[in-house]
Amino acid sequence: MLGGGDLVASPTALTLHVTALGETREGRSLTRAGARPGDVIAVSGTLGAAAAGLRLLTERSAGLRRHAATTADLLIAAHLRPEPRLGLGALLLERGATAAMDLSDGLLGDLPKVLAASGVAARLDADAMPVAAAVRALFPSDWLELATRGGEDYELLFTAPPSVFDTIREAATGIGATVTVVGEVVTPLAGMPAVVIRGLDGVERPVAAGAFDHFG
Repeated sequence: MLGGGDLVASPTALTLHVTALGETREGRSLTRAGARPGDVIAVSGTLGAAAAGLRLLTERSAGLRRHAATTADLLIAAHLRPEPRLGLGALLLERGATAAMDLSDGLLGDLPKVLAASGVAARLDADAMPVAAAVRALFPSDWLELATRGGEDYELLFTAPPSVFDTIREAATGIGATVTVVGEVVTPLAGMPAVVIRGLDGVERPVAAGAFDHFG
C-alpha cells in the first residue's frame, strides 16, 4: 500500500515529502471501488472551511478586510492545520462502509473518482451539504462553490448501505466525529452525466466534475 500522492510546486521554498509504505492487516482495506446503487453518499465534518481559509489568507495579502471577522481565524486554521480523520477511517471499515477516500481535492473533484472506480453515478443534494456557519456568513454568494469545489478539507467521503448508515453515525459520534448524508449512489444511464445535483432551488441539474487544482 502506498500512502501519499503529494503534489506541490514552489519557486523558492524548501519542500519536504514523506511517503508511508506498509500493508493492511489480513489484506483488509476500504477502497474507492465498492460503491453500489442504493448506497448513501456521506461526508465527515463540514466542507469548505479550508478553502474559505485560503481565500481569507489571499485577501489579507491583497489588503482586503474580510479576514478581520471574529470567525476568520477558525477558517484559516482549517486550511493551515487540517486534522485527518484516522479513527473514523478505521470505523468505516469495521462498520460496513462500501467505499471511501479523503476529500483533499473537493467533493466534485474526488467523488467522480469513486464513481469511476465503482462504475456508478450519483445524485447530490446541495441543501444537505454540511457547511460551517462561518463560511456561509463570510461568503454568502459562493459558500456552495467553496464546499463542493474548494478542496483541502481532508474530511472523508464514503458510501454505505442505508441499513448501516445510522450505525456508522452513532459510532462516529462516540469518537467525536460527525457524518452527513449528501446524496445517493445511482445506476449510471447511457448519455447521462455521472453527477446530478439538486440545487438550492430544488431543480436537479447535471454538474461537471472538477475542483481544486494544485497547479491551476
